[in-house]
Amino acid sequence: MRSADRMRYRIRSFVARHRPPRFSWSPRLGVNMFVRTKTLSLCMLAMLCPLSAVACDNTSDDPVSVVQAQVDAYNAHDVAKFASCYADDVSVTDLSGKRPVVLGTAALKKAYAFLEAKPKAFRVEIIQRVVNGAVVVDQEQVMGLPADKGQPKALAVYEVREGKIQKVWFPPRD
Repeated sequence: MRSADRMRYRIRSFVARHRPPRFSWSPRLGVNMFVRTKTLSLCMLAMLCPLSAVACDNTSDDPVSVVQAQVDAYNAHDVAKFASCYADDVSVTDLSGKRPVVLGTAALKKAYAFLEAKPKAFRVEIIQRVVNGAVVVDQEQVMGLPADKGQPKALAVYEVREGKIQKVWFPPRD
């Protein structure tokens, strides 16, 4: 073997031993390959790990489907699914001033934790629904309460943005 061939062999062996891993950055692959590889890795990781254990059952950003999914979760007494229909910075306001303003999903879960203790017959029925763009107004009737409590009606005004309920107002009852 000539010295030039020996030198080529040594260089190839050295390069083979010190070659960077297949999907990492190197000057030969360039920055774009590094970015694409990292993006691909993050996408694969996101597919393997669910983003949330509980998700709102709405399949679109349509305000009516978001509010209906929230009503369905309320009637199923599933507080986690109920809260997942709301934005992280949700604001729930009782305009009568009898209840404090609820801010954020953590406070929302705490405020609606009573649902888990209610009997399965406890639910709301939508009597009438009015939709105007991102605003949904429901006239609701509470069902499944003891006879002495009656079946009160309530009005709920929901503002839906980007597939989540952002704000809720409960006007005072007569």
